[in-house]
Amino acid sequence: MSVRSVASLLRAGSVRLALGALLGLMLFAAETAWLLKAGVVGVDIPLDGPYAALAAAVRPLLPGVVLRVATVYLVAGGLLGLASAVLARVWTGRGGWVALGVTALHWVALLLFWAWDRALERPALFDDLPAVRPVLAWLVDHGEPWQARLAVGTWVAVHLAVLGARGVLALRRRAMPEAPVPTPASTLTPVSVLGPEAAPVALPTVAPVPAPRPGRGGGFGRWAVGGGLTLVLVGAGLVVRPQAKAERKPLVVVIGIDAFRPDRLGRSGRGVAPHVERFLEDATLFTRAYTPVAQTEPAWRSLLTARWPYRTGVRYPLTSDARLVLAPTFAERFSEAGWRTVFATDCSRFHFEGPASGFTRRWQPPRGALNFALEKLRYRALGLFADNAVGAAWVPEFIDNRALAGIHDPMGYARRLSRGLVAEAEAGPLLFAFHATAAHFPGDPVYPFYRRYVPPTEPLERRLRMHFAPVTPGAKGAWTREGSEGLYDELLAQADAQVGTVLDALRHSGRYDDATIVLLSDHGESFHADRPDLAGATPAHGARLSDEENRILLAVKPPGGRGLGPAEVDALARLVDVGPTLLELSGLPALPEADGLSLTPLLRGEARPLAPLYAETGYTHVSPEVFDPGHWPGSPRTFDAYRLRPDGVVEMSDAADAAVLREKDEGAFDGQRWWVDRPQADGSVRRTCSGECEGPDAEALAAWLDAVRERTDGAASRRVAGHVDD
Repeated sequence: MSVRSVASLLRAGSVRLALGALLGLMLFAAETAWLLKAGVVGVDIPLDGPYAALAAAVRPLLPGVVLRVATVYLVAGGLLGLASAVLARVWTGRGGWVALGVTALHWVALLLFWAWDRALERPALFDDLPAVRPVLAWLVDHGEPWQARLAVGTWVAVHLAVLGARGVLALRRRAMPEAPVPTPASTLTPVSVLGPEAAPVALPTVAPVPAPRPGRGGGFGRWAVGGGLTLVLVGAGLVVRPQAKAERKPLVVVIGIDAFRPDRLGRSGRGVAPHVERFLEDATLFTRAYTPVAQTEPAWRSLLTARWPYRTGVRYPLTSDARLVLAPTFAERFSEAGWRTVFATDCSRFHFEGPASGFTRRWQPPRGALNFALEKLRYRALGLFADNAVGAAWVPEFIDNRALAGIHDPMGYARRLSRGLVAEAEAGPLLFAFHATAAHFPGDPVYPFYRRYVPPTEPLERRLRMHFAPVTPGAKGAWTREGSEGLYDELLAQADAQVGTVLDALRHSGRYDDATIVLLSDHGESFHADRPDLAGATPAHGARLSDEENRILLAVKPPGGRGLGPAEVDALARLVDVGPTLLELSGLPALPEADGLSLTPLLRGEARPLAPLYAETGYTHVSPEVFDPGHWPGSPRTFDAYRLRPDGVVEMSDAADAAVLREKDEGAFDGQRWWVDRPQADGSVRRTCSGECEGPDAEALAAWLDAVRERTDGAASRRVAGHVDD
């Protein structure tokens, strides 16, 4: 190929690349205009009231974020432009405006094929676009991923086949032999064959035989050389002794599935969690495990410190850092012993782990106002082109952020997380904790989970995302309890698939058997089964002390499996017991002043003294008066309950903090009965009991609760009125 041909090819490619990049930027501009029209917080939108501070905090951060987003559109558009140019070559042999127009049409076609595939995989990416909802509804009901891939494969194959056929014809025309041309006399060389005195005879000059061209001949020589080299390499491999197997470094993995209720296991679970069920074959399941507070952030703080919530200072989501009680964590103990410690989650809006967690590395989305604003920055092309490792490295606050419905790919995230876990485990002793948040807002199930349990007769918006509705009497009709639980089960199945991806990665890397693995949930979920008037209302956790909200999944697999240990343990276990258990199994020092106790005796099939559970409610979207008429009215359920720090961190205000602590129910549970103290509007505290409420054991538990409450804030100002509910 001549230099001129190469230059022409590069010039044509550059033009197509620029065209694709321009189309990508046009798509970015169109989406930005849509976002501005929709009223995105902090994007040049004048806001008043409580959101003004949020907008002020977000606005300076947005230019850098939006610039990186625009880069994704630019690069993806350019690459699509090159692909479109190859396909358009079938119909346009030369350049010009017609060729550019055909290339642009192919660019749009490839974009639509890509969107078709992603709409099947993650329909929430487009569910807020009214114009496409009818098509999206059909795809959700009838579409399969292979359809889009077969269609684009066939379309591209037709183009390539036509292009290939044209290339073959062109080669044949070039290879056709030309007609023989008579040799002119001037090419004959006079030669004397009878001696120097004889008359010369003209003989044709014989052209020299050309040497074999590379790739045309000498095949035996090449194969001989290649075969000899192969034999040498194989022989070297046979004589070199394999290296000794590297010593395995200790590995501890803690996986938390948000809001997983244990009744989703076994026959009653409808097959929601097959990967969890498989793990339980190697582990010990604690069938009566409970959390001290049924909300993620305070539950994880109690998990890490092995202390009750009132001792950690973290008693509700978005607790001010100033209220955090610094205390040693089990992650800190591992770090002090030279272990690598990693915490990972795909959602940090209401659960963000800072340095006080003890984890030296924390893989999580950004904290504060920016994270809340990102939910509104629905640049859909990120979900098309950046849902991969490159995109996660370039715009991680979008791609690895559960809050962005449709843009976040939960299964791709799990695969990347698994690779990171395996790589970290190879570097040395590792404590790895992962909080899977599929069951949390926005609650958008992906393929194939969105077809599992929610009936297809339900409205499309209910099938593809969670929707908040006030939990008030008379709210019946917003949805059905069956539909609400169906969506919850689909999200748990999605979280289970993520867990399966992580566990399979450990199996394939050979680290599963020798690892200590704990599988748990931070809380359950209530669908208000005891309140028919709330059927279909938004579910809640942290609103009441109950089995639905406080009973959790807890299973432990020691290195090598449970061995002769029990498959199930019915003794009471608490979330605060996990840290002491991991430290004992790993041979590390215990935490000081811990409320939790090690579960290792129970893992060996032995007994341990009864250890009651202290529990308290959190701060939810549900007013406590809904469940307990006469309850203290509670703190405001509005944005006014929060304040924004100069660094953009959202936290609860001092006034709201005092109100939240005052409205808390506090209780004790020993596996047989609940004693619960409920603050009343008249300033008193009403004590209730459920379960076996008579006898010395009941009295002992009530006395234990009194002793605990004396150490909680504000306990001295309360009057306790004895009352027993059967």
